[in-house]
Amino acid sequence: MISLHEELLKILHEEKKLLEVLYKIVSEERDAIVALRADELERILRDKETVIMKLSLWEQERQKLLGKHDLSDKSLSEIISQIENSEDAQRLREIYSAMKTLLSAIGEIQKINEQLIDRSIIHIKTAIKFLETFGIAPKQSLSKEA
Repeated sequence: MISLHEELLKILHEEKKLLEVLYKIVSEERDAIVALRADELERILRDKETVIMKLSLWEQERQKLLGKHDLSDKSLSEIISQIENSEDAQRLREIYSAMKTLLSAIGEIQKINEQLIDRSIIHIKTAIKFLETFGIAPKQSLSKEA
């Protein structure tokens, strides 16, 4: 029978791999925003949604596992701190630390991406207003969600 620690290691390892992919994707997203490559940005956003969905599924698996062992009310750091010093405990700590670092980096890049998009929208609105002074109207409205 597989132990809690082994199952948790497997799940966290998969989540970490997906976070690494997500980090790469948000970095590509930043590059596409800066380069104004709309087609590439659409593909990147689809890839990002897929990875986030997969992460969500692994998170559900982790919650089921913790629930099965009556650990639903404990955070991952609490669970890891309660494990005796062993090879599994060390591996769990390493993966957990790497995941926290990745999440922090992803969050920072996401903030930058949002700022870049906001600035782009401001520039586009300014350009539209400029064109409207010459009687040229846009064919569609501008939306941040698009």
